[in-house]
Amino acid sequence: MKAVVIREFGDPRGLAVVDLPVPVPAPGQALITIEAAGVAGADVLIRSGALAAYGFREGHIPGGEVAGTITAVGDGVDPAWIGQRVWAFTGTGGGYAEQAVAPIAEVLSLPAGLPAVDAVTLGSSGAGGSDDPAGYDVIIDVVAGPDMPAFFDRLNPNGRLVALGAVGGQPPAGFGTRLMAAFQKSMSFATFSAATVTAADRQAVRTEQFAAAAGGELQTVVHEVLPLERAAVAHQKMDAGEVFGRIVLTTSSFH
Repeated sequence: MKAVVIREFGDPRGLAVVDLPVPVPAPGQALITIEAAGVAGADVLIRSGALAAYGFREGHIPGGEVAGTITAVGDGVDPAWIGQRVWAFTGTGGGYAEQAVAPIAEVLSLPAGLPAVDAVTLGSSGAGGSDDPAGYDVIIDVVAGPDMPAFFDRLNPNGRLVALGAVGGQPPAGFGTRLMAAFQKSMSFATFSAATVTAADRQAVRTEQFAAAAGGELQTVVHEVLPLERAAVAHQKMDAGEVFGRIVLTTSSFH
């Protein structure tokens, strides 16, 4: 099968398309023939080498969110899953490929009519907003980086800034001084990770989102759809801060 691997940590030129054996589902896993894979901020951090201390090595396949069809299952998984179109969370990698395995506990059936591109745009993405000079009660930041403290200036009294990720790097070490400088506004800062939400609750929310998107009640924000072999281009756009919504990789060019 075709897959994208990190041949060398650093800039996107370190990504390469290679031929690899099709993975075999272990007990409790499903094998998915992939239609689409989401490009996430975590993929960018892993590719850059920023998370190498967490065990990531060159040769790693990025991508944690895919949509496609289950073609095989491991021991302990109901064979009735075979043939179903699904969304799946593969973990910290494996998604930039024609086929990938995922724990069946992280797999959801897709409603009829929901495109794979929309599924991987909704499954675990953050969302962006329009400007509002009146200020915000809550700001959700998936980027962080050196400019994060500026968001405190945009909060209303009793407002809250919540950091969901750090695609732009860590905030400056003294960012809390900006918060303290506006002490009388009673603002707060928090972090949030989906890891603190139970698997059942995460799946319930995704099920609702997929149903709403299939019914036209929820619109996805897709920045661009690119073939899998252009993963490096997707990462260049992410690095440049050009992306609003989600870039999605598709495997159609390989079939």
